Amino acid sequence: MLWIFMIIFSVGVSFIVFPILASINFRKNVRMPAWRIRQQENFQMFIERIIIQENESKSNYKARRLLKMAGYPFKLQVFHYRLLQILVPVIAALFFMLLYLLKTVIHGAIPFPIVPFVMIIAIVTLCPNLILRYLVYKRREELAYEIVKFSHRLVVCVSENIPLYYAVKRAGRTCKKLKPYVDDMLMDWFDDARSAIMKFGDRVGLHEVIPVTNTLLASWNAPQDKIIDLFQHQIRNIDTMRDFQIKKKIEASPLRVTFVILIPFITAAGLVILPWYQNTIDILSKTFR
Repeated sequence: MLWIFMIIFSVGVSFIVFPILASINFRKNVRMPAWRIRQQENFQMFIERIIIQENESKSNYKARRLLKMAGYPFKLQVFHYRLLQILVPVIAALFFMLLYLLKTVIHGAIPFPIVPFVMIIAIVTLCPNLILRYLVYKRREELAYEIVKFSHRLVVCVSENIPLYYAVKRAGRTCKKLKPYVDDMLMDWFDDARSAIMKFGDRVGLHEVIPVTNTLLASWNAPQDKIIDLFQHQIRNIDTMRDFQIKKKIEASPLRVTFVILIPFITAAGLVILPWYQNTIDILSKTFR
């Protein structure tokens, strides 16, 4: 209970102290010498080169792909994501050590809780990757639904014998997540339609958009009747893929329910093992004194 109180108290103090410190202007309006300005510019260029190298490194392809599929949340690049993966466990370890020091000051010398420390650091280390994968999953679900809706509306609009540009524009009005990508494609449409469609698929960054981009590439300069046939065939493919994903979720749902049911039993097992763990720690501490 004391640990929870100390964590809440520390977080509350940080919410008060950090905004006050951030509002204070520590810098004075003093003219900086030219060599100092050049030094800052060189340092900034050095940091930018490191960021570009890290973003374009082949070893970071998987992280770059996940960030792209997640829509670059909070405008994170690969460099920022890797830096976050390093800083989060370090900050968590320092915070844990601070709490341990405070507890030793209050209650005297106590054994260091190595097992909770390792578990917390392991969980915190996995958190950035798990959060990123959750954002990828959430964005994929939302965009997949809007791609299906966009495709159905596109067939209806094309059936009214209007140009493909205006059909795409009308079909994208009801979209929310997909609308910025559709607007960017329409802005570049008259410069180079094929390039605009390819950029649209690249910006969305999901496999579910490939049938739409392939159909648009095949039909942007095709006759009206052929466009309708292409989009109807594309809708059948998207619906088949969507049905397969829904069936896959239905098959996997019992595993999730089983995991939720097991949570109370795992908690009870932890509470049963906890006294044994505490007795073992006491015996070891007495043995090695």
